[in-house]
Amino acid sequence: MTKPNQIADTAVAKRSRSSPTMDKEAESNGSLPDGPPDSPDSALGASASSPDEVNGDDDTYICTLGPETQKKAENELGETDLVRQLAIMNLKKRMEQRSDIKFCHDERFLLRFLRAKKFEVERAFNSIVKYHELHIKHPDFFKDYKPTAIKHVLDDGFPMVLSQLDEEGRPVIAMKAVGSWDPKKYSVVDIAKAVFMVMENLVEDDEVQVNGVVLLVDLDLIGPSHAITFSPSVAKKLTTIFQNCVPVRLQGIHFINEPLVMDAVFTCMKPFMQDKIKDRMLMHGSNFESLKCYIPLSILPTEWGGEAGPYDIDNTAWKKEFLSIDHEFSPITDDAIVKKKKKKKLGLKRATKGTVKRIAKIAGKKSGARKVYEADKAKEEEKSRKQSKTGMKTSKSSFF
Repeated sequence: MTKPNQIADTAVAKRSRSSPTMDKEAESNGSLPDGPPDSPDSALGASASSPDEVNGDDDTYICTLGPETQKKAENELGETDLVRQLAIMNLKKRMEQRSDIKFCHDERFLLRFLRAKKFEVERAFNSIVKYHELHIKHPDFFKDYKPTAIKHVLDDGFPMVLSQLDEEGRPVIAMKAVGSWDPKKYSVVDIAKAVFMVMENLVEDDEVQVNGVVLLVDLDLIGPSHAITFSPSVAKKLTTIFQNCVPVRLQGIHFINEPLVMDAVFTCMKPFMQDKIKDRMLMHGSNFESLKCYIPLSILPTEWGGEAGPYDIDNTAWKKEFLSIDHEFSPITDDAIVKKKKKKKLGLKRATKGTVKRIAKIAGKKSGARKVYEADKAKEEEKSRKQSKTGMKTSKSSFF
């Protein structure tokens, strides 16, 4: 059985060859068709002329899956050599229709999204678009996005990868709150960063892309001071980033020793979770008998009723390997999305003030002319009255 350390070695080698970098030029202009394709088959593209067109550059994918995993990929994901080549080709064509985004075209990078979405090109494309957009929307989260930046989290024991894979060939990412997490020193966002980076590193491996990963979280010793860091806004942010920026098949999320205070946290997070993620969340409490139905005892630490020895907070070998990959995980740069210049709009107060001035100016001119007109009219009326009085006096003297 392959060990996670071997997977990590493979991932390091692949990442050094295929770390996604942004294209230097924007893609050709085009309009985005409305609506998704009618079916996964149509997403693969009947218009594709030849799968060989995919194999035109150094970023071409070469399958490294073993025979058993290839069969699993075909049964669960619908992946065959032809399907894979056509899907990659049509995904690239789809990307050409978004000239505002500088996509990474490395096929090994694109394949993560295709496998996570079972080779439905439209879903994979939407996921990649969201991936790019969220990197721009949350620069604070992706700033300094590399292993050494979260070493303080790893030193506190979470997360770590168990030394053996489960029976389905999946690595198990474990976290145990050992009482060393001080929320005043760093927030849950740092922990989330660490988990996301570990998953991204694992998913570099083809086998993990097909088999998926399992998350195991021990919430013992978590109290109100920790739970309060999970505000609704933080819960929404982390859930959205995870579901769109980590193209991984998350096959199970197991919580043990969860305190009552975590009920409020789960309540905050669930509205932002996809249904399939919620369905894969299991609460075991302190019942390790139910846990062993999903994760074999042979790979579980003794603290959780397993046979693999005590939970190794230092996990020196794995942590040293992970920290050695000290580079930017994110392929996104500040100019990844060509930002369109927005026309400046006058604010309501500014527009109102300008309008009032113009009206007042015009009104002032009209007011001045009106005053001159009314003064002249008054003079005429006064003259007319005087003439009328003079005429009346002349008439009276004649009469008498």
